[in-house]
Amino acid sequence: MSEIVPDQKNWTFVLESVCPECQYDVRTVSVSDVIEQLPDAVQRYEAALAGPEVRVRTNPARWSVQEYVTHVAHMLVVMNHRLDLMLEQDDPTFPNWDQDQAANEGDYNALDTDEVIRQLHQASTGYTDKLGSIDEASYSRRGLRSNGAAFTVETLNQYAWHDVVHHLWDLESVDA
Repeated sequence: MSEIVPDQKNWTFVLESVCPECQYDVRTVSVSDVIEQLPDAVQRYEAALAGPEVRVRTNPARWSVQEYVTHVAHMLVVMNHRLDLMLEQDDPTFPNWDQDQAANEGDYNALDTDEVIRQLHQASTGYTDKLGSIDEASYSRRGLRSNGAAFTVETLNQYAWHDVVHHLWDLESVDA
């Protein structure tokens, strides 16, 4: 399969405004909101994988359904690791993660769909367990992306939640 057209947007803008594409506003989303709502999102992703042609890209700038679902699972693992860094270190810099490179190198479309579902369940459970273990006093702990973008535990969670919601929008939008 050919490489996808890379997404060059700096998505951190969603921490300051409503996403112009999916229209979601993460600025008021709490850790407890994500813990409560992530299982429903996982069910919606699993349902999307039950559809036809889940490995087909309908547009060179869009992943297939399976690639989106696998990406979300992988993103939750990355965010879980970033939370660990923020809780264990003062102002850590996160390792780079190129989502498009990860999708190509991981050959997400070649994975067995049941394996993708297993990865999504494991990643979402790990993420919500991690969130549930964080003391509110630690929500302001910081971490930095390699490009200098600063996050707190709270805003990293909001950023990750936007990714979950936005990709559901990608999959469920009319032109998907």
